[in-house]
Amino acid sequence: MTKTQMCLKMMLFLFLAALCLRCGSAQPPPEEQDDGVDLVSSIVGEVDTEGHVDDEGDPVGEEYKGPTALTVNLKVINDKKPKGSFRLVSSDGTVITENGKLGEVTELNQGVYTFEFKSPSVFGDSTYVVEDVEVQGKKMELNKVFPAGQITLHTYRGSNTNRCVPVTFEVRSKTEEKNLPGKGKTCQPLILDAGSYEILLNLSKKKVQPVALQVNSEQVSSAKVKLDK
Repeated sequence: MTKTQMCLKMMLFLFLAALCLRCGSAQPPPEEQDDGVDLVSSIVGEVDTEGHVDDEGDPVGEEYKGPTALTVNLKVINDKKPKGSFRLVSSDGTVITENGKLGEVTELNQGVYTFEFKSPSVFGDSTYVVEDVEVQGKKMELNKVFPAGQITLHTYRGSNTNRCVPVTFEVRSKTEEKNLPGKGKTCQPLILDAGSYEILLNLSKKKVQPVALQVNSEQVSSAKVKLDK
């Protein structure tokens, strides 16, 4: 064998050796297996919540089934804390509270209720009914706005429109087709449940002047009315 042949043979041997070494090192990565093991649980173990309570003393992981500390708030026009009360009726028609106090906490079993609001601020002993109120949780606030509007009737005589002449009146609801209890007086704010009305101005014992009136919820307005002779 010549020297050249020996060199070629040696180079071929080295090439084949390098090729075998490269193929042996390029092994595919092992496949990931999901054996359903929770890594956190495997380290710290299973967390036992039985017998544990939160900061308020309620059992951890359990649904609260106790009574609800309910606060009922009512707003009438611009008065955020008006005088008034509410009647509370359960879903089966049982009266739970007859004269509930606004702004105070009432302890109540969780469930669905009907609230009937009344306020002396609203003329005519009107009732605002809110049905299907779901009371739930340890604490809850119910905030409602009485659907009433405010209007001031500026009644005057002759051409002097700036001087308001007060007269008494009665109110008839055209929406409900009935007269509302009580009497009012012009030149001062009047709060009425939203609806259509007829104001009967008492000009004398025998003479009444009717005034048609539309009241919108939470609207504050005024109207000038010239009194008949």
